[in-house]
Amino acid sequence: MAMRRTYQLGPSGGAAVELAPGQRLRVIDTLGGQVVDMAVFNLDNPREKLSTSYSRSRWDPAIEGSFHPRDRLSVGDYLMSTLNREMLRITADTPAVKGMHDVHGRMCNRRLYRSLGREEQDGCHEIITAAVADYGLLAEDIPDTMDLFMNYHHDCTNGWWVIEDGVSGAGDYIEFEAVMNCLVALSNCPFFDGTAIEAQVLEAVA
Repeated sequence: MAMRRTYQLGPSGGAAVELAPGQRLRVIDTLGGQVVDMAVFNLDNPREKLSTSYSRSRWDPAIEGSFHPRDRLSVGDYLMSTLNREMLRITADTPAVKGMHDVHGRMCNRRLYRSLGREEQDGCHEIITAAVADYGLLAEDIPDTMDLFMNYHHDCTNGWWVIEDGVSGAGDYIEFEAVMNCLVALSNCPFFDGTAIEAQVLEAVA
């Protein structure tokens, strides 16, 4: 038996979700092709937060071979903090292409939309900032995010990064298990189509 909390995020919607160790967070791309930006904080000390750099470069002694920082994270990998401690472990990743979640770029924001000549609007930075405001966190406290389902890869020839259509289909999800008390902030990214997504907190109950 399991208890479940469900968060429905409409276009450009945000949410802040608390997780205790052992609880799982499942983020579902309801209709496919959407991207969700995710920031993570230590709930007991929010100054400790997600480090995508440490997450990409975590050394696992159980894996044979040399130390190689990676460009993708998928099942079994950990999201690490700015103190190089495990925060969340990836427990499921259902899209056909595994690990297609950006851990290199920065969130969209109002300045980006102005630079692109698009309509003035909040980006993921502003959406996540609003989601965690009740915890006393400010815009400058938001770390680089893990961008779930984002098809973001490096073009070595031109020396830049490329955003292409997502590879997640309707109902695909990625799931995390908390290792510490976490505050997870989500933004349904307005840069893409803005279709609905769903986040579920799963907790096993004896």
